[in-house]
Amino acid sequence: MSEQFLALVPIYGVPVIALCVMLSCLGVPLPSALIMLVGGSLVASGDLPYAPTVGACLTAACTSDQIGYWTGRIGGSRLVSRYAARGTKSRRLVRRARGYLHRRGAIAIFLTRWLLAMIGPYVNPVAGAAGMRWKVFTLSAIPGQMIWVNFYIFLGFMFAKNIVAVAQIAGNASGFLAAGVVALFLGWRITRIVQGRRRRSIKPRGRM
Repeated sequence: MSEQFLALVPIYGVPVIALCVMLSCLGVPLPSALIMLVGGSLVASGDLPYAPTVGACLTAACTSDQIGYWTGRIGGSRLVSRYAARGTKSRRLVRRARGYLHRRGAIAIFLTRWLLAMIGPYVNPVAGAAGMRWKVFTLSAIPGQMIWVNFYIFLGFMFAKNIVAVAQIAGNASGFLAAGVVALFLGWRITRIVQGRRRRSIKPRGRM
């Protein structure tokens, strides 16, 4: 199926790229990142328009998020549990999505759009079943999808002549991004702790 989608991209362009992104965000195993890279390279060659390509991919990704969220919201936790029972991999990913959403809340929605995209399709119905407010979910998901879509299309655009090498590097990009985010978070957290201790150590003296 992956090879068929890649072969159709130069022929049908934006609709095929958007369809692949949408199915991928619903949990179908398709190389959406690679296809967006190819789309970016076609933008660089003038075969596809930049803004419609980005807009179609972003719309497709956000539509999938809403489908997943409302599936969980309407079907409830029973439907999510039924899906998890389909196999070991599904059960593991649903369990991971539940734990991550419980620990991080809205920030989990944002990060699983681009940084931890593998569990994004599973977080969506879990968020709906857990009763997360639709507004919070949507406002957390859209910025993350904007980062994800623009990153891969822009990367394909900038390195169109070396698309194969870029695709291999992009496969490991999430690891580097994750390391960077963790480092920034730890730095911010340590700074907050140090500042808190300083404020507690400097107490105003009472009047004599």
